[in-house]
Amino acid sequence: MKRWWAVMCLGWAVGATAAPLSMEDAWQRLLAEDEQLAAGAAAQQRAASMVDAHVSLLLPQIDLVGSVTHLEHPVELDALALDPLQRLADTPVGQALVNYVGGEDWFVTPVTRRNVVRSSLVALWPLYTGGKIKAAGELARLGQEEARALLAEMQRLRFVSLVAAYYGAVSADRVTDTLDTTANTLDEHARAARAREAQQQLAPLERMAIEVAYEEAALNARSAAQKRDNVLVALRSMVHEDGIVEPVSPLFIHRDVPPLAQLLAGLDDHPALAVLAAKRGQAQTLARASRGQYHPNVFLYGSHQVYQNNDFAKELTPDWYVGLGVRMPLLDRSGRRHTTQAADAAVDEAGHLYNATRRKLAVLLERQHNEVTQALSQFDSLAHSIGLAEEALHLQQRAFAEGLSRSIDVLDAQNAVTAARTRQQLAATRYVLALSELLTLAGRQDLFFEFMREGEPVL
Repeated sequence: MKRWWAVMCLGWAVGATAAPLSMEDAWQRLLAEDEQLAAGAAAQQRAASMVDAHVSLLLPQIDLVGSVTHLEHPVELDALALDPLQRLADTPVGQALVNYVGGEDWFVTPVTRRNVVRSSLVALWPLYTGGKIKAAGELARLGQEEARALLAEMQRLRFVSLVAAYYGAVSADRVTDTLDTTANTLDEHARAARAREAQQQLAPLERMAIEVAYEEAALNARSAAQKRDNVLVALRSMVHEDGIVEPVSPLFIHRDVPPLAQLLAGLDDHPALAVLAAKRGQAQTLARASRGQYHPNVFLYGSHQVYQNNDFAKELTPDWYVGLGVRMPLLDRSGRRHTTQAADAAVDEAGHLYNATRRKLAVLLERQHNEVTQALSQFDSLAHSIGLAEEALHLQQRAFAEGLSRSIDVLDAQNAVTAARTRQQLAATRYVLALSELLTLAGRQDLFFEFMREGEPVL
C-alpha cells in the first residue's frame, strides 16, 4: 500500500537540500550571531566605559562663564561722598571750589555701564568628598563585574537552550523513524493479511484489526514528522539559518559521569553567585558612602576674568583669584542616619541572598546529577527490554505466518517493540539534556563536547 505522506516527504527532500549541522558548529554560530549575547556584550562594554569615565571625577572642572546684565542704572562713584572731600564740601569754601570746577557732577565717576558684559574661567577641584568619588569608582568597577557575570550567565542559558533544541530535533527525527518503521511493518502485515483472507486462511475481523493498527501507526508517524519540523524551525532560528538544517551529531551516552563532589567545586564560580557578590559589594560601597555624608567636603576653587566691558570696574577688581574651601553639612534634609541604616540593611540582604542562592544551586546540582544517573540506568534497562520485545515479535510473526497466532498478538508484540524503542530514545534525550544542565551548572560546558566525542552514539 502506498502512503501519500511518504511521497510528500520525498518530494520535499528532493526540492530542498538540508545543510548538515554539528553541535559544535551550532554552538559557534550561536556565539557569533545571537542577539541576546550581543546585547550582553554591549552592556559589558557600557559598564567598562563607565569605569573609564570615573577617572574624570579626579580631575578639576573648568567652566567658561559669561553673562550680560542690564542694570537699573549705571554704578557711579561720587567722590564728594567720601572723606575728606565730604567734610570740605560742607564748608562755604569747599562749596565755592565745587562750583568753581563745574559743580557736583564733576566729581561723579561712572564705574559700570548700564549693560554689563563679562566672562571668566571658573575652576573647582574637589580634594576630599567624604569618600564619594572613591565610592563612585568602586560602584563602576562592580557594575562591570556584574555585567561580565550576566553575560556569562546568558551564555550558559543559551547553551542549555541550544542543546535542548538541537537534540530535541535529533530525538524527534529518531522517534519519527521508529514510528515510520512501525507503519511500514504494519503495512506489510496488512498486505499479508489480505492475501491470507483471500485464501480463506484469516478472518475478516483480524484483517480489519491489522489495517486499523496500520492507519493509526501512519497517523502517529505523520504527527511525529510535523513535531520534528517545528523543532527544526526553532533550531534554525537559534543558529540564524534561513535554509533547511540537518543535525548530524547523534544522541550519545557517556558512562563516566563526574562525581558530585568534583562538580560542587565549580559552583563557586557560578555567574549567578558572581552577580550577587557584585551586588553585595555595591551595597557595602553605598554603606560606606552614606557615612561620608557626615564628613566635610574640601575643594580648591579659582576664577580668571577673560572679558569685561567696563574699563574702570576692571581696574578696580582683580583679574584672578584662587582659594581653598570647606563645606560641612550641619543640618541635612536627606535623612543621613536612616540612609545609613538602609544601606546596612541592604548589605545584610545581599549576603542572605548570596547564601540562599548558593544552597539552591547545590541542591539543583545534586538533583541534576541524580537525573543523569537515572536516565542512564533507564537507557540500559530499555536496551534489554528492546531485545526481549524484538525476540517476542519475531516469534509472533512466525507463529502468525504458520497460522498458530492471532493478528492481535502480532500487533501487541509490534507495539511493545515500538514503545520500548521510543522510550529508549527519550531516555537518551533525557540523559543528554540533564548532562548539559549538570555540566553547565558546574561551569564545565567543555566536558559536554568531550563526552559527545568520546561517548557511545545512540543510533
